Amino acid sequence: MSRTLLHLMRAKIRKHWPILLLAFILASLLTLTLLPYNGNVSALFHLDTPLAENHVPPSGFVVLSVPAYDGAQYYQLARTLPLVMTGQWEAVRQRLPGPYAWQRILLPVLAFTFALGQDALLPWSFLLIQFLCLLGTATLIIETNRRWWPYALALALSPAALIGLHFSLAEPLTIFLLTALLLRYRKRSHLHAFDLFLLSLLVLTREVNILVVGLLFLYSLWKKQWHEALLLFIPAGAFLAWHGVIFGIFGSIPFLWSTAKFTFPFGAVVPLLAGTYGYNRLTLTSIPLALLFVLPALLWSLDEMIRKRQRTFLPLAAFTFLALMTMMPIVIWGSITSIGRVITPVYPAILLHAATRDTLPAKYFAAAVLLLGLGGALALATSVHPFIIL
Repeated sequence: MSRTLLHLMRAKIRKHWPILLLAFILASLLTLTLLPYNGNVSALFHLDTPLAENHVPPSGFVVLSVPAYDGAQYYQLARTLPLVMTGQWEAVRQRLPGPYAWQRILLPVLAFTFALGQDALLPWSFLLIQFLCLLGTATLIIETNRRWWPYALALALSPAALIGLHFSLAEPLTIFLLTALLLRYRKRSHLHAFDLFLLSLLVLTREVNILVVGLLFLYSLWKKQWHEALLLFIPAGAFLAWHGVIFGIFGSIPFLWSTAKFTFPFGAVVPLLAGTYGYNRLTLTSIPLALLFVLPALLWSLDEMIRKRQRTFLPLAAFTFLALMTMMPIVIWGSITSIGRVITPVYPAILLHAATRDTLPAKYFAAAVLLLGLGGALALATSVHPFIIL
């Protein structure tokens, strides 16, 4: 019996070793990040004093002396959900964050649900979701094709994934949902009910994901799949309905603020590389992303579509989102913590297409994304901020 059990365990390890390796890497990065904060998981929110004073967190919470990042806003959204559910709009308006953060409601809702509405459990709830999403992403890819494990690890350890993990952001959830969608769409080339459900969840996770819906709509028109195009009004309707709720509460449309954050192609990239904005520890994190990933991946995806005649959705999505990255302003390109995650769909698109091709350039992009993600994560983990514990 013991030999049989040992044989089964060895077989399981041989089959799932990439997932076990991923779990070990994620756990190690989290340990390195949290050690300076006495292992306190609430440090991942990067909560600052203004947010803590506006909506006092439970005792034992880490508050930093540096400005808050988006994860702190997600945490406060989760704590404010009871006011939304009971229609206390004035109280919602008086609490930070403002309407812009409310576009990204799915992660706070899931965290609130997993924590059973208990503020003290929210840090663990957020972390559990992040961890499961990244492990789930890699599992989906490896279950599709076991030889794709390098691309699975690269995606789960990409800059967007690990920045999202470090700051408790919605990027791991976006990556998981979009990977599930793209794997299904690649196999079937048609949208089914579950795909529309995934797209509806995506547009409630981050506002940028509405661009995935828009691109699928244009692709369906190009393929003359009229029924598919009409079905995409369902997730678009979910997006508009939630923004209608935001407008009803705050009287503003924050998505219009997002659309203003663009410049002409390479308008920030070229000055960044030329040193116009100066070389410092922040700009020097985004320059490798531009040189090692964005620019070569842009050329590769274009070559795939034109010279290699790859007319599927994945190379089109990769090229489109890479092109959008080149249109981000310097306020985004100024650090990998912004440009490395802001156009999250680029990573599933490029790496899933790379997996299907599995050529030398494809392997390069998996390696580049993996190294950029791990390098950025280690830099963040070793950047310790002054803090107090309430």
